[in-house]
Amino acid sequence: MKQGMLSSKLFDSRVPAEKVTTREKILGHFMGPIAVMVMNSILSNYLNVYYTDVLKIGGIWDGMFISLFPIVAKVLDVLTFIFMGLVVDKTRSRQGKARPWILFAAPLMVVCLVLLFAVPTGNDNLTALWIFISYTVFYAVAFTMYSTAHTLLVPLATSDPAERQQLSTVANTPSMAAGSFVAILFPCLIVPFMGVNGGRWVAIAIVLAFISFPLILMEFFFTRERVTETGGEAEGEKITLREQMRCCLKSRNWIVLMIYLIVINIVNALFSAGTFYYCNWVLGSYNDGFTQALFYALGQAPLGIGILLCNPLAKKIGKRNSIMLGMVFSTGGVLLCLVNPRSLPIVLVGQFIRSFGLIPSSYMLSSLLGDALDDVEQKSGKRCDGFSSSVFNCIVTIMGGVALCVFNFGISHLGYAAPTAGVIPVQNDAIQTFIIFCVIGVQLIAYPLIAVITRFFHEKRGVIAV
Repeated sequence: MKQGMLSSKLFDSRVPAEKVTTREKILGHFMGPIAVMVMNSILSNYLNVYYTDVLKIGGIWDGMFISLFPIVAKVLDVLTFIFMGLVVDKTRSRQGKARPWILFAAPLMVVCLVLLFAVPTGNDNLTALWIFISYTVFYAVAFTMYSTAHTLLVPLATSDPAERQQLSTVANTPSMAAGSFVAILFPCLIVPFMGVNGGRWVAIAIVLAFISFPLILMEFFFTRERVTETGGEAEGEKITLREQMRCCLKSRNWIVLMIYLIVINIVNALFSAGTFYYCNWVLGSYNDGFTQALFYALGQAPLGIGILLCNPLAKKIGKRNSIMLGMVFSTGGVLLCLVNPRSLPIVLVGQFIRSFGLIPSSYMLSSLLGDALDDVEQKSGKRCDGFSSSVFNCIVTIMGGVALCVFNFGISHLGYAAPTAGVIPVQNDAIQTFIIFCVIGVQLIAYPLIAVITRFFHEKRGVIAV
């Protein structure tokens, strides 16, 4: 993509400084992404609930549609992520190569968000077709454009390790803030209000879309690509997909990071898919307004102080060692939860310990990606930002699809009973055990494995100001 309308000064970044500024951190990397983080968190935690409990699509095509459509849609999503990575690498503008796609994604994303919930009912085939198309267009087109660009904002904002670590901490905070909103206020106030009323779900989606649009634009205008800005003049060296893959595979850091992402994302996706069901059918009662809020509030509370701990911890023992030590803590918390996964007090304490251990991995990921990209450049002499962002997001996407496919297949074939207005069923033991495994049990395998994987990452160290 060439200059086009992006050559106009109207679209210039509002942060002209050559160093990362406080305004850039707050407006561009913190406030700007919050809306999309809230949007993504709601969809990750509640879209499947909307499908199973409100639209009741579990019976379409004898349960095969809800079991298979997520993975089919995610395969298409992976293809578009690969394509989008190539497009980003070929983009040359005075705004950089990644940021422009946040601008282009903004209107499409908010429109598609509403279409995800405004699903026609009464004809199973039409309902299935609408769900598949709206889901695919949102994730494979709109969200792919945004996410490919957003993933690169921290690595491309600065090449200084200290600045990058500070910015990574700030940039990962919106997901924590969004998660807290969706986890605490949403189940306390909004979910009980929506219940199984489809019209109210659509109304909430419209409100969210209206709020999100200006915030996405804020992310575009208050970020900057100092590493790759061209001023619209340089065309840059064109690198084929195969060449980029070869360059990336020369870097041990890049390989280790991608393996790390595969493991952590399958765990996170299963956790997101099953948490609502776990809190409503195992730990508490359906939409009781407090079980899920407590589960998240106490379970995620340590992440709130993570922004204060990450930089000093990284300075003291390094990012790699921080993540490894954190995974040991998280494993201990998971073990405590499994002592009695139906006891709210025990689970809350276990979740608190687990969450404390996840602080380093939650806040340092963008910085690790920047280190890996720098290592690729050092080993091969070429930057492979777009391709790496594509692989990064492909992993997140396909693991999310696999997790949702596994979860939906499990509940649909083990006898999940959807609620109706005024009738709250009791789930059988097989359903409850399966949900416990998806939300908690799989972490007992994953967290020690992640600690071992991280050991092989060669860290790029820098002086981190505190």
